[in-house]
Amino acid sequence: MIQTSFFVRQADPSGIGAYDFSAPMDLRTWGLDDPFFMDVVSTDAFQRLHSVRFLGGIDYSLVQSPNGAWGNIRYTRFQHSLGVARLSLMYGKACELDEGDTRLIFSAALLHDVGHAPLSHSLEPVFNEIFGIEHHLATRDILTGRVSIGRSLFQVLRGYGLDIDRVIALISGKDASFHEFFSGPINFDTIEGILRTRAYIKPAISPLAPELVVAAAMNRTTTADKDIVDQFWRYKDQIYRHVINSKEGILSDLACQSFMRHHINNLGPEDYFSTEENIFNKLPGLRSLLTNPNFESMVTKYVGGTISYKLRRFIVDQAGDFFARDDKSRYRQTRTTSTVEIRLPDFTDAPSTEDLFGDQGH
Repeated sequence: MIQTSFFVRQADPSGIGAYDFSAPMDLRTWGLDDPFFMDVVSTDAFQRLHSVRFLGGIDYSLVQSPNGAWGNIRYTRFQHSLGVARLSLMYGKACELDEGDTRLIFSAALLHDVGHAPLSHSLEPVFNEIFGIEHHLATRDILTGRVSIGRSLFQVLRGYGLDIDRVIALISGKDASFHEFFSGPINFDTIEGILRTRAYIKPAISPLAPELVVAAAMNRTTTADKDIVDQFWRYKDQIYRHVINSKEGILSDLACQSFMRHHINNLGPEDYFSTEENIFNKLPGLRSLLTNPNFESMVTKYVGGTISYKLRRFIVDQAGDFFARDDKSRYRQTRTTSTVEIRLPDFTDAPSTEDLFGDQGH
């Protein structure tokens, strides 16, 4: 049976019993004596994720002035990726994996987001549309050293004899090994990511600790295990409805994409592998818009009408057998096209488009 004692639960700053996702993560405190782990973390490709926000544009509009208080913290892809790697190591220890498999799952877990652009999914559609770059392709290019940011990482992985193609297969979900914790609906990435996103807001019910969900999904021995994993999947539905597909979430992505298209001459394909500070310098006015206390009303001065978006719902289907690991039947999702109406105000007193895009003096 998998145990959760591999991790030390951090103190909860909110006092409501929730897991603290803001606690520092340092491999040197994890009791790991294999230098491979630190060598991978220290590469330029992974360190870049310090400068890539976890939720993209909505990180800034949702948390306009972060102060470290519960529900008022911005997170990064670096923090999330370390969190996913921790779950993989917990699993590896419980399953008594050998050194080779432990390194393999750690690499796949740690590097699954290494191909994300600055502002993550908020800007990726335009990078893909204009330059033909998206995070699956970028991840492969980084891991195989085809782009400069990935060369040191490629050398580390190759130097330790890692099967890079297998790492890529795990990241892409094409390899169903390790109890499908990379390829199934209940996976390390989703568990950490959904519960981290839930920590952006003060919940009425304390969110589950991610290692508790991993333990329940691995054990599958009691109704308590089933209830924990089912609750997690319901949390995922809540997160998509109230954060990702919220009006603010949709407008945050739209604002980022509009700025990028307006300033596309400032950008090239190399900017995909840069940082958010670099992107904000090339998209003047975007950061101030996203962090404006009146963000929603400011955006709607320039964007109106019917906006289409992909609506995803996550459903627990009781017909799927939890104990038989029939996850693809039990933990289902639907995708439909939905719309949100943005009412245009009277434009007579609205600032000019040049003001919106920060073009004054440029």
